[in-house]
Amino acid sequence: MIYLALGDSITHGYDASDEEHRFVTVLTRKLNKVERTSLYMQAKPGWTSAQLLRSLDKVPECVIAEAAIVTLMIGGNDLLKALPWFLDDEEAGNKKLRASFLPTVRAIVEHTKRNPDAVFMICTVYNPFPKSELAQRAISGLNGLLREAATAYSCLLVPVDEWYGGEEDTLVNRFKRGELQDFRLVRNPIHPNDKGHARIADAVFNTYMEIHKQRQVKRGAKRQANRQVKRQANRRAEPQHFRAKRRPQAASRQAERRGGGRSAAARPRSGVLSRAQSRTGRKRIRDKAARQVYN
Repeated sequence: MIYLALGDSITHGYDASDEEHRFVTVLTRKLNKVERTSLYMQAKPGWTSAQLLRSLDKVPECVIAEAAIVTLMIGGNDLLKALPWFLDDEEAGNKKLRASFLPTVRAIVEHTKRNPDAVFMICTVYNPFPKSELAQRAISGLNGLLREAATAYSCLLVPVDEWYGGEEDTLVNRFKRGELQDFRLVRNPIHPNDKGHARIADAVFNTYMEIHKQRQVKRGAKRQANRQVKRQANRRAEPQHFRAKRRPQAASRQAERRGGGRSAAARPRSGVLSRAQSRTGRKRIRDKAARQVYN
């Protein structure tokens, strides 16, 4: 199956020690244990949702049409661009995000959610500055918009923020105090380290396996129902005398199963011979005696 990964620097694997430790690669290894998976990544450091949307024309149509799994992790750079509005007026910042970010996310989902059987997962954004109340409220508003989009398009929501909650100091590369004042233009302490990428992969994989197991149960029930329908159709297609002949045979087999072999009527009671067995035994004795006389 094809796994299409959409996003920004996090999906691209920024600050991972190497490509093998970025979350999309770790996730692909996990998915390969369930079903053979090929990764197609459309992500670049610094991308906003609008830049990601414009780049989707470069994704081959066959990839979008046949992708069985799609992950979308976007929004951090949109939030950074709206940060001046949040610093001036928090309500203005939320309005800015709703007006620009939410329609773009909707457009991304509409463009890439082509396969009706695909598992489309939208990831929330974790907070690299957990000690900042402003950052908490801003990211909470951003994640609220992502939840809204997921609900509108029947996508699965991966609560990455919950999987990170309380452990940002061990999951974010170059984490300092967790305050908004830690923000830097270069070597910014916002991206996940190897452990953080692994945590995102776990969150996505667990979310996927929940729906995968549900689908497996439904497929099993559907196969069983199809076999039953086919069996009944074959019986209806048989001639009448075949069906009449099979009924007593089936009843006899059921009686044997209940009785542990031959039916109860056919099993002789211990120490008691039936009339037929008595007659056969007497006849054998007479025949043996006759042969001895003539010999």
